[in-house]
Parts: sequence; structure tokens; C-alpha cells
Amino acid sequence: MPDPTILLLDDDPDVGLAAQLLLQRRVAPVTCLRRPAELAAALDRQRPALLLLDLNFGPGRTDGAQGLRLLDEVLARPAAPAVVIMTAYADIELAVQALKRGAFDFITKPWDNVRLVATCRDALQRLSPVPDGEPPAPVAEPVRSLAAQERAAVLAAMAEAQGNLSEAARLLGLSRAALYRRLDKHGL
Repeated sequence: MPDPTILLLDDDPDVGLAAQLLLQRRVAPVTCLRRPAELAAALDRQRPALLLLDLNFGPGRTDGAQGLRLLDEVLARPAAPAVVIMTAYADIELAVQALKRGAFDFITKPWDNVRLVATCRDALQRLSPVPDGEPPAPVAEPVRSLAAQERAAVLAAMAEAQGNLSEAARLLGLSRAALYRRLDKHGL
């Protein structure tokens, strides 16, 4: 089985270059696309293990609808790659929506380099090569790092509490100050 590769779809060429420079030496080779129309052919041709997917394409778009539609299309494909959502226009509800639809994780731009590298490595580690001819072992849920699980729990509590920090802290069994520290830690 060939080494895993990463495909990045973002309409900003600077984002693509920055991710490529960061990830190609630390995680895996990165191929960058700028137009959503190129995605299906690139997935068929390259069969990447991981897709880094922006949510908004074109000026003035900030609702994430384009990216969420692409996320659904990608994950419906046979042998779909793991998908990490990346966007500069992040809000709690959008992150929760992406995770519920099957994204491995959600990264806000500008990203923290250590967090992006760790997230990409976590996503690739959940994929284990299967020898040809053998059926893959069933996996109930992808294995996530403790930090990714904590981040997902904070996002879910924030969504359930509809942004009310006191209620979200109560749901998590935390003080408001502890919740603020976790929000800051995870870039939320």
C-alpha cells in the first residue's frame, strides 16, 4: 500500500502553500486544489488518506454551506478519506454540524501549527493498512486523541447550551473559568 497523502481544497493559494510547507515534511505529501470542481477527479486519481477541506469558496461566503455539501459528498464515496474541516469563519454551531456529519476534526484559520500537525497525524493513524483481499475490520468509531475528544465535548456542550457559557459549563461539570481555559486551549 502506498504511503498516505493529504489533499487540501482551499481557494486561498497562501493557505495551500502554508499547509504544504508545514505538513509535507512533518506528516505526509500534500497536494493543493483551489476549486471545488476539481475535487472529485483529484479524489479518484490520488486516493488521499486525508482531505483538508475549507468550508467557504468565493468572496463573501461565510456560512459554510458549500463546504458542508462537499463534506457530505466526499464521505458518501467508497473508501472516503478522513476529512478535517478548516475555516476562518468558525462558530460553534458550524463546527458541531461538521463533526456530526462525519468530519474527523475542525481547525480554525489561522491555525496553530502544532495542533494542525497533531490533528493530521491523528486522522492518518486511525487508518490502518489492510492487506489486499482481506475485508477491513469493522470500526465502530475512529480513535481520537484525548484532546480531540475534549474539544468535541466542549463543542457539543456549547451547541446544546446554544452558546450560553454558564449552561455549557454546567453540562460539562466545569466552572466557567475552566470552560474559558478549554475554549482558549482549543481555539474556540
